[in-house]
Amino acid sequence: MTKYRKAVVLGGSGLIGSRVVDRLRKSGVEVVSASRRTGVDTLTGEGLDKAFTDADVVVDASDVHSFDKETLRKFFTVSGENVARAEVAAGVKHHVTLSIVGVDRIRGNPYYAAKLAQEDMASQSGVPFTIARSTQFYEFFPTIAGGFTTGSVVGLPNALLQPIAADDVAVALVDIALSPPKNGPVYIAGPERDRFDRWLTRVFKLTDDPRSVEVDSKATWFGATLENDSIVPKQTDYSGHLKLEEWFATPEAKRALLGDRYAEAVAAIEQERET
Repeated sequence: MTKYRKAVVLGGSGLIGSRVVDRLRKSGVEVVSASRRTGVDTLTGEGLDKAFTDADVVVDASDVHSFDKETLRKFFTVSGENVARAEVAAGVKHHVTLSIVGVDRIRGNPYYAAKLAQEDMASQSGVPFTIARSTQFYEFFPTIAGGFTTGSVVGLPNALLQPIAADDVAVALVDIALSPPKNGPVYIAGPERDRFDRWLTRVFKLTDDPRSVEVDSKATWFGATLENDSIVPKQTDYSGHLKLEEWFATPEAKRALLGDRYAEAVAAIEQERET
């Protein structure tokens, strides 16, 4: 691995960023966790120059929760320009962008289009870079299910999915960040590949979800038509090890999939212990 002394993680308080921060620190690297909470705003550029001072590597795990085309375009494009400018000024040696498998293959999904523009910003900045394209996270299953639910039925695209735990993504990102730049994409994916409907059937079995699951040939991936292998990698450079059921055994997984039901169960257990 390359000997980097200081790393900056953009989106350092988020789902992936916070995990990357922890793992980088455990590896002995000085880490700046950069987000609006810490006075760093990639959209305005505020705080970037200070955060990047003496930085060797920058991991961009920042995100915006929106499907509005203009909001997405503005965030990822303008942020990408600001980050690139500050990195060049600071002499950053390696930029890592967390992106998505399939971002270069499907059209019609506004989030994917904005992420592809962000990739382009990184590749054209002049800073040595790696694009880390990951498959969907286990933690996003409730969002996926909600987006395809009509009544009590979840109608899913007829396509393959190869999801991965956020912890496994963080492990891969740290290894990527501390390795020499690839100046191109690398691919991160989970240990199993199966159809959408089979994944959600497994999730609903674990969570006692009463909704039924079916394949809907007309369903799109939030606006994008999917081929069978549109959002799974042709090759996997970094493979996660946690299978769905193993991941679900962790408190973090139950919190992600069960939400309020998990919080209520924990509260009931604590109350029982006190009586």
